[in-house]
Amino acid sequence: MQNPRLGMLFLAFAPFLAACGSDLTVEVQTEAGETTQPVSDLEVQFVPFDRDSLFATLASQASTPEPQVPADLQQAFDSVLVLQEGWRSTEASWNAVRDSLRGISERLQGLDPRSRDYRALFDQFGAMERRERALNRQRQTAFDVFTRLQQATQTRLDSVRAVIQSWEDVAFSEYPDVEATLLGQLGREIVYDTTNANGRVTRRLPGGTWWVHARVAVPSGELYWNVPAQVGATDTLRLEPSNAQRRLAF
Repeated sequence: MQNPRLGMLFLAFAPFLAACGSDLTVEVQTEAGETTQPVSDLEVQFVPFDRDSLFATLASQASTPEPQVPADLQQAFDSVLVLQEGWRSTEASWNAVRDSLRGISERLQGLDPRSRDYRALFDQFGAMERRERALNRQRQTAFDVFTRLQQATQTRLDSVRAVIQSWEDVAFSEYPDVEATLLGQLGREIVYDTTNANGRVTRRLPGGTWWVHARVAVPSGELYWNVPAQVGATDTLRLEPSNAQRRLAF
């Protein structure tokens, strides 16, 4: 297959090829509340070219423009995430109060009901029990509102997904052939590996520029990485939310 832009892409990548090899370690972290945590058992691809550039080239050559997610649907999806976070926050508070109630109940069992300490702790239990009931109502209301909007949004997302996938089936149908031709000219292969329990993977690669590709599902869709690394000049690459693209998962 002949692609008019393939030669230009090869010339762009060729200067970065080098014969000597080095180890490249990739660490993958995903979001976990306000911090991050390692992602284990995740496939990581080491690609000797910029795959996103190939997709962009094919998209520019498509007979019809790429379908886009409507702005109002994106806003609705963002609202779902806000509601989901509100529900989870309320549920976490409710669970914390329930744990406290169980602790107070255990302490009461070891006290004399006629003692001052018992009466003070019993009053504390009653106030916390009222707090638990209020949080439970808030939790259920937040969950119901979140669920209704999520279901309505998901129906529209499914429709948009079908349109986008239909377009991609046509626009990117030549991608496997283009990829095979480019790999043949570069004399390299895509390398696949999996992160260990600490979210790390190390591979020895020929020197030059490689693009490290991975994706992780998150509540907002997915974290997507296609990050270049200069093998021989860089020994560790960290993939984390700050250098990922956040995408709707279709």
